[in-house]
Amino acid sequence: MHGRLKVRTTAEQQEIKAKERAKKLAVYKVAMDRIFSKRKSGELDDEILKITGQVLTENPDISTLWNIRKETIVKIKNTFPDLVDNYVSKELTLTEQCIRVNPKSYNSWFHRSWVLDKGSNIDFQAEFLLCDKCLELDERNFHCWDYRRIIVQMSKTPLENELQFSTNKITKNFSNYSSWHYRSELLPRIYPSSSGDTLLDDQKLAEECNLIQNAIFTDPNDQSAWFYQRWLLFTKKESDSKENSKNSGFLSVLNDELESCQQLRDLEPNNKWVILQVCELLRRIDSLGNKKEILQLVSQLTKVDPLRRGYYAYLGSKIEEEKQKKTIPE
Repeated sequence: MHGRLKVRTTAEQQEIKAKERAKKLAVYKVAMDRIFSKRKSGELDDEILKITGQVLTENPDISTLWNIRKETIVKIKNTFPDLVDNYVSKELTLTEQCIRVNPKSYNSWFHRSWVLDKGSNIDFQAEFLLCDKCLELDERNFHCWDYRRIIVQMSKTPLENELQFSTNKITKNFSNYSSWHYRSELLPRIYPSSSGDTLLDDQKLAEECNLIQNAIFTDPNDQSAWFYQRWLLFTKKESDSKENSKNSGFLSVLNDELESCQQLRDLEPNNKWVILQVCELLRRIDSLGNKKEILQLVSQLTKVDPLRRGYYAYLGSKIEEEKQKKTIPE
């Protein structure tokens, strides 16, 4: 009818898409033929950069084309060293375009990190801004986190700045597991324990415990903060952890954490994360003296989280083994 748009049928739509794909494929084949022809003849020049760039912005995951670009940049650097910064800038622009197409493109991030080392005038502030944007879109983009570590090292950015970045991310979203993990890398380097009994110095350990408590009381079902707490308190070997428990300062920290978790358990009596952490804290403080309560908690865990009853049975068996070791005379 006049004045109305024609609604295409499924068959018509498929035919149009097939023609579009055929057209793109033809262009792609012509471009790839030209690229390989130039590479074979050693013509690593502006044209090959232009053509490979056109293909990569459509599909950033063709490793061979990125390698050709690397060969070309190296040749330009060796032949015209004064021009290389201009080409580095173009590579950064291209990789950013490709990252927008696929934020988790291995090749795009790797090429970007590779090309940083070839320039002499990198704007690291712009690099950090790119990371910020990508992490706003996907806070667990590990390609971006890895790239951030690279630019932190290259720019000699103070680790304290990165710790504050991690704090900002976590306070915005306690479920940001990547930020918790990043934090676990930074803290021992910035605030190492002077005594060696704990991972961090006493003041920072107390601050971190407070941050964790804020997170777990906000959302007791989120595993990120629980894993971080386990790292903070339990990462050392069994023998080391027991030695730590004899240290009055560390023992006080464990008891404070136990008290907080017990309070949360009153509010969330069937929360598996809370029960498991109470279990572990009791065990680290005094596994033999707290054996009865620990085994009662293990039994409760098998009921509230039956899919992992095998793990809880293993945990209960460890308690029994510890009792036997302590009761056998030396």
